[in-house]
This record gives sequence, structure tokens and C-alpha cells, in this order.
Amino acid sequence: MKLEVVGGTYVERCQFPEWNEVFGSGLRAAAVARTLNAEVNYHTCICSDQRPALDARCHELGIYTSPHEIDRTHLFEYVHGLSTPNIFPTAPVSSAERSTKIEVEGEAVMAFGMLEANVSVRGKRVVYDPQNPHDPEAFSLTGSSADSLAIVCNSAEGRRLTNCVDPVQIAEHLISSKQCEVAVLKCGSRGAIVSTIEGTERVPAYETKSVWPIGSGDVFAGAFAVHWAVHGQDPVEAARLASLHTANYCETKRVSPPSEDRKEMVWNGGQSKQVYLAGPFFSMPQIWLINESLRALASQGFKVFSPLHHVGRGAAKDVYAPDIAGIEKCDLVFACVDGLDAGTLFEIGYAKAKEKPVVAFVQNEKQEDLKMLEGSECFLERDFVTAIYRASWAAHV
Repeated sequence: MKLEVVGGTYVERCQFPEWNEVFGSGLRAAAVARTLNAEVNYHTCICSDQRPALDARCHELGIYTSPHEIDRTHLFEYVHGLSTPNIFPTAPVSSAERSTKIEVEGEAVMAFGMLEANVSVRGKRVVYDPQNPHDPEAFSLTGSSADSLAIVCNSAEGRRLTNCVDPVQIAEHLISSKQCEVAVLKCGSRGAIVSTIEGTERVPAYETKSVWPIGSGDVFAGAFAVHWAVHGQDPVEAARLASLHTANYCETKRVSPPSEDRKEMVWNGGQSKQVYLAGPFFSMPQIWLINESLRALASQGFKVFSPLHHVGRGAAKDVYAPDIAGIEKCDLVFACVDGLDAGTLFEIGYAKAKEKPVVAFVQNEKQEDLKMLEGSECFLERDFVTAIYRASWAAHV
């Protein structure tokens, strides 16, 4: 059975780590499907400048495509893998502003929401990923239909589609409101939640040495579509296999067959863990990094105690006691170490003395100067996103 994939082909650029590729949600999912030996018809939009890159990748993978030509392919530009991208040109805000319409029909369909086109699909088994955390479009409003529909979305999209906050409630509401037969909520480092009329189960994430998140959701959706829509596998098992495929991609940046030999990161649920955010905040770059770290940690479900935000600057008699109390109450310390700030190193030492896990994000210091951190078994990470995920895994397993 062929898989019809419809979705965006975009230029992706990232500064840390460096990345400059023509990929996008649809092309990445189509590539995943080919690594799983599915036949793929790919429906997308592309401008003439990026057409050679699309044709070369599709030829290499054996993907059939006949794209709609547009004036300009969208560019997604990231500072790091968890940052909010700048999009050029500015994305249309409503379906009425999109001049291109793509209609697809097939037995098995993987449909992504697109910036540059309105998508309408019909199929026996359809997987739908709205691909819009700010204003996701309900499947029923796209003019699409499916004999059996699976919605795969992230937490932000799920909240918008259901007005629920709790991840389990989001997945279950998608089922109870009859928006779909299978709901899969992607939860990043916490794995995924799969809900059907028969019940709800959690699928684990898998530990990786490094984490490259750009496109990881596309990989998950594409792998799930092959296992569930093409091969007819149980949705929980399809999601587990998709999670394995995603872990392989996050670690290697490559779309390739996954290995079963990975450690499950079983989320223990319950109350949110608290993280102490250590780091200097005496210059604009330092404050930017603290703010960025706070946002990223919060996105992983942490309650964050930040001396910058909760105590502020002041004399030693004013800041010492509340900072120490913050370390005492935390489950983990996340430290920005570049600059080897004395206060930050003291906070790390105090936390280790209290047997608290410490994740240290450090890009520019010599290994020689990090001996004590390494010797005390701090997690030393030179990639920001990997450090954030390492904190999440260290606190919840």
C-alpha cells in the first residue's frame, strides 16, 4: 500500500548547532516512510530556487513527487533547536490568504498543515498533524474526510484544539469529542500519550547521547503513519516504534532505521519537579541565556527557581539566604557555566554536597577548568538543547 504524504518543504537554518538544509515536515516524513520501505507519493509546494534540492533528495530516496510551484519557499531560522523560529516570508494568518490548494486521495495518507497551501485529503486511514501551535486547524474544517483518523499533535496544538491543559485530558478529549479515533499527543522528553476508545496509554521517550529536535515531530508522525496507516499496527505499538525512530533521528540528525537497544525514559508523573537555574546575570548576553534557559526548562514541565527572577541583585545579606533555600528545595540544578562565575560554582558545589543532580551547560571553557565538575559527576553538556533534555531525564527517572 502506498503512503500519500502531503506537507511543507522548507529551508531550515540553525546557528547552534549549525544546520542549513532543505527539508520541512512533509519531506522529512516522506523520507522516514522510505526508510521503512513504504512506497511514497509526496505532495508539496516549492519555488524554482529550491526545486533542485527537492528533486535530488527525492531521487536519492525513491520518492515520487510532482510539486506545486510557488514564488518563494519559506525559511525557518533558529538560534537553537528549542528557540521559536523566525519565518520568512511571514506566514499567512488564515486559509483565505493561501492561494494554493492541494487535494489528495488515497488508502493511507499522512497530512500536515501547511503555511503556503490549503490541504484537503480523503482516505481510508489518515494521520493528521496540524503543524501550527498558535492556531491549529481542526481536521473537519479542512474539507477533509477519513474512514479512520489519527491526530498526531504536540501539547500546544492539543491545548488549542481542546481547551484542556493536562496532557492526558487533551488526548482523551480528542477521542470523546469524536474528532478522531486515535489521538497521539507528543510530549517531548516525556514521550507520548496514545488515546483510543479503549483507553489511554503512555509511550516512553528513549535516551540519546545528544538531542537534535528540529524535525523530530515530523519523524514521529511519518513513522507512526507507516506503522498504523500502511501496516495496520496497533496504535500504541505504532507510537512506540515511532518514538524509537525519533530517538535515532535526534541523536544522529539522520533519517535511518532505529535500534531497539535504547534505554526507555519512563516518566514517573506526579508533581512537577523544581529546578534551580544557576548562572551569572551581569550583562545582556548572560541575562538572555538565563531567560532562554528558563523558558526552555519550563517547556519541559519544570517549576523553575531563578535567582535573577525570584531574588534579583542585592547585597550578600539579601541574596544568600533565599538562594540557598532555593537550592535546598530543588530537585535538580541547571547551571550556565561559561565564564566560571564564582557564585555559580559555589551553587554547584553546594548542590552536590546536598546530593542534588547538576546539569552544566558550557560551550567555551577548557576541559582542564572543568575537572571538579566532571569529577563530581555533574552532567556536562556543550549543546544547549541536549543540556535541557538531560535535565529533564535526570529529574524524572
